[in-house]
Amino acid sequence: MKRILAIAVGMNPERDSRQIWQNIIGSGENVPMRPYVTGLIEGLTTAGMAPGKDFQIDYATCEPKGFAPFVKSAIGDINPDAVFAMSTTAAKAAMAASRTVSIVFPSISDPVEDGLVKSCASPGKNATGVQAMRRQTSDECLELFKATVPSLRTIFGMHKPDYGPSIRAYKSVRAAAKRAGVTFKPLVVRSQQDIVDAMTKLSPKTGNKGPEHGVLVMADDLALSAWPKIAAIGAERQIPNFFPVTDWVKSAAPSVLAGFGIPQLRCGRAAAPYMQKVLNGVRPQDLPVKRVGGFEWAINNSLAKQMGIAIPASVLGAADRVI
Repeated sequence: MKRILAIAVGMNPERDSRQIWQNIIGSGENVPMRPYVTGLIEGLTTAGMAPGKDFQIDYATCEPKGFAPFVKSAIGDINPDAVFAMSTTAAKAAMAASRTVSIVFPSISDPVEDGLVKSCASPGKNATGVQAMRRQTSDECLELFKATVPSLRTIFGMHKPDYGPSIRAYKSVRAAAKRAGVTFKPLVVRSQQDIVDAMTKLSPKTGNKGPEHGVLVMADDLALSAWPKIAAIGAERQIPNFFPVTDWVKSAAPSVLAGFGIPQLRCGRAAAPYMQKVLNGVRPQDLPVKRVGGFEWAINNSLAKQMGIAIPASVLGAADRVI
């Protein structure tokens, strides 16, 4: 049976700063998996690999502080056949820990710029996978956020410090903010607790037409991992939020207000064929990085009404999915 180590940044503030769940398919534990992992399992199963028989998945998460040594230790202890690295930070940590273990990623914005591959056509290193263009569409997210919540005057872009994809997005995001007539301000966070504190301290400024402050989650693994807290605090304090994925725009609480991007679930499924190939002995350096399609614009209009937001009918008509 092949063993896959799935790694991701971020833990809930209520939990320890790091955690490893072994054999999540057969453990029976209620593991808070990223949709990426769910998609990977679905994709491998569709390809004819039986969960718990042909492959198992160990799942490791940790806050940004200490993440690299944590990943190195996990790879050494588990000795996986392949690593499923769910962000740029995760892929870098895995590559720093081992130059030989096969690494597949389900969504990387800038694989060449961040040194994960020599080129998308010929990776040349021990990592390959899927590119979902999250950083490249950050400006669209901002403009769609403003269209969804017309009352916004200031949009705070949440990401962790010195994170390449988020920093590279600044130029296009600031240009988009100018076009949309809003002010863009970076909101830098270093941990899950930082995110909770920032959301709690952020002024829920509301004018006659609705909320004037909103949080745009950038293409950042730490901020994405904190979606339940961002959603819950945002709903409670009437601070709208917008994500570069749509997995968590849902009918059950907590739900994010809106999002635009390729769902993590779809990215995980798209990465599954590459995972199957490397498990069967194909070298990652011989598998070109591929782009995945399927952008979606999703809005929770029921939540918007609770937050005092009147979303224009034209926006609701244009969105791909409305709750």
